[in-house]
Amino acid sequence: MRGIPATSEPSSVFRATVLGDGSPGPIEERIGRRLLRLVDPCSMEGDRLLRAGLVDLLGPGGERLGKIRMEDAWRQLIRRLEKRLRSPDPQGEDLVREGLERLRSRAAAAPGRTRGLAEPRK
Repeated sequence: MRGIPATSEPSSVFRATVLGDGSPGPIEERIGRRLLRLVDPCSMEGDRLLRAGLVDLLGPGGERLGKIRMEDAWRQLIRRLEKRLRSPDPQGEDLVREGLERLRSRAAAAPGRTRGLAEPRK
């Protein structure tokens, strides 16, 4: 038929949640709401997807971090926790400090990590 554009196949998207210790959860491959499969983030494919910034990451609280590399996600989460500690009334200060310690530890143990990522900011 003339004048009717051909519809293309919907593309799949990858999404994962960064857990409280900074590790990525299973990577979901989806088309719309339909879950196609789960990819192990520790597998070669999962590692490739995460390193390439192809996975839409969600923070531990469900906040959208975007399609960024894990190192950038850790950096964002560390900054958020540091900012929370500097607030005039940091609620759950012990939990925030514990979270910072876990994230910095995860970032420091990551192969090929960005220099200075896990160091505390003054």
